[in-house]
Amino acid sequence: MSELAPQEPSVQLARVIWTLHRVLHQRQSPPSGEHRRPLAQVEVLRLVDSQPGLSVREVATVLGMQPNNVSTLVTQLARDGYLERRTSGHDKRYVELHPTDKMRTAAGEVDASLGTAITEALRQLPPEASQRIASALPDLWELAQALTPAAGQPLGRRQP
Repeated sequence: MSELAPQEPSVQLARVIWTLHRVLHQRQSPPSGEHRRPLAQVEVLRLVDSQPGLSVREVATVLGMQPNNVSTLVTQLARDGYLERRTSGHDKRYVELHPTDKMRTAAGEVDASLGTAITEALRQLPPEASQRIASALPDLWELAQALTPAAGQPLGRRQP
């Protein structure tokens, strides 16, 4: 990347997050016996895994997608055995999306693969850099919440 002029921290942060997102998607290995899925499918899977019980409309809102596009993605993912549609116990008109065991297994494989790649990359940095990155994580989650258009919308953050 060229070093033309110093940029505001907010611009630098946006660029590094975008770059990390792209690099992580490229490094992501598909689960055993599966093909690489389009990013939109991955985003739906990640969100439903972290927030089981969302509706198609809620997924669309959180991801900033059209509900009909999310519905198509959900149909594909359900057909492939990754998502399950369930009628809500509170309102029979409401359909909730839930991850299947197949999806949780696949997500575990992908997370392990990405975790290994990130661990290897962090080992290449000075220990102080790794510590600063780890220390910044809670603040980055708060920033993500502050950037969320509607307060209270789920972010896809899996609680420890």
